[in-house]
Amino acid sequence: MRSAFAARGALAALPLLVVLVAAGCDKGATQYGGETPADNPVAVYGDCAFCHTGLAAHMVRTSGHGGLELKCEACHTNLNPDDPGPGHATVPACLECHGEQQTHFDPEAGTPSECLVCHTPHGSSNLLLVRRAILTPEGSAAPIDFDNLRGRADGSFASASEPGTGVCEVCHTDTLYYRSDGMGEEHFGFPCFTCHPHGIGFSPE
Repeated sequence: MRSAFAARGALAALPLLVVLVAAGCDKGATQYGGETPADNPVAVYGDCAFCHTGLAAHMVRTSGHGGLELKCEACHTNLNPDDPGPGHATVPACLECHGEQQTHFDPEAGTPSECLVCHTPHGSSNLLLVRRAILTPEGSAAPIDFDNLRGRADGSFASASEPGTGVCEVCHTDTLYYRSDGMGEEHFGFPCFTCHPHGIGFSPE
């Protein structure tokens, strides 16, 4: 009789056990990144997406880094191919793939690559992997919408309706044109990189 009661108790506890195991092991659980997208990130990014679910889902939605053809292993060399887990990968410098430093800062002066100030390597809804928020020299995070290259236009380098909020403007404090305070003289309205190429750190040609 006692064994029958024990068996019945074990069966009653089985649904709870299944729920607990699912909550702890499901790759969509919050401890592994939370959401599970409509598109399966595991199908795109393979085993990495089992643990990095949220990040992989974000990359699928935003076409990743260099498109969905560029896989995690292209940048993060797996040090233990048969044992993926915490601490298994190296993180390369942007310059390993992107050649010379292309920022306002002089690499010969010993400054580190500043690519990540404006760009995120893991996908963005903005163009050119531009971050959704950029940390300005004043230390505040400025929200960024960058969906066109027209120049002085909303969602571009300098905002037409909200001066000071464009991707170039948010960091400018002492320029003659397009400052973060919304002031400064008017300048040419076409794309900034026409005269300020990214490849030479935005210096005027």
